[in-house]
Amino acid sequence: MLPSFSAALTTQRILAPAAKLDDVKSQPADDATRAVPVEFAGPGNLVLRGQRSGVDGRWVVLVHGVGRDLDGWGSLATWLASQGLTALAFDLPGHGASDDPWDPQNAVASVAAAVDFARSEGSRHVHIVGEGVGALAALGVTASGLGDIASVTALSPQAEDRVARVSDIREARVSKLIVVGSLSRTSAEFAEAVFRSAIGPCEMARFPIAAQGTDLLYGEWGSQVREKLLAHLVRQG
Repeated sequence: MLPSFSAALTTQRILAPAAKLDDVKSQPADDATRAVPVEFAGPGNLVLRGQRSGVDGRWVVLVHGVGRDLDGWGSLATWLASQGLTALAFDLPGHGASDDPWDPQNAVASVAAAVDFARSEGSRHVHIVGEGVGALAALGVTASGLGDIASVTALSPQAEDRVARVSDIREARVSKLIVVGSLSRTSAEFAEAVFRSAIGPCEMARFPIAAQGTDLLYGEWGSQVREKLLAHLVRQG
């Protein structure tokens, strides 16, 4: 049994943008960034469907929240591919093009299935970026040892005990980045709870906006959030 130790915690409060940057705009996709439809087996014989963008061996699995689908990531997958990464955006069960039904208790297994798919496609390193309940599931996969994960980025993690409890996800010992809009008290308080309970390296970035989840990636602070995300991914290989 591994000894318990406190997290190497760092936190960053973003106070003001240096300049207002344009949102990510759709660009004509070349072979390296074009989205390719994929499907793979999920829990309980469900078929999960999504899109792969990029050809690099470093993969980023994108996990949306409840009531969303892969379209919520907007052009992030293409942008990550343009940065030399491979992005896999997929729909959780009961969402988008994936098979029904949605069962919160299958969320962690669904993310694990996406990681397994990335491995089967020859990935060397797998990172997970999740939003809302998807962020909780991403941390749950890492904490349960279901995959050898390089890092996790949690955009506005949302409480849902049927997916994973804070007491469970604290065991996710990989490098973690938690990003939240600080103007939502509920979101900020839960993100802080995840951050404070973390074991292992964990950084938290607060942006002075009410937007949460994938909405953090766009708008006035979008470019800063994306650059923060990219720096975390690159730093962890």
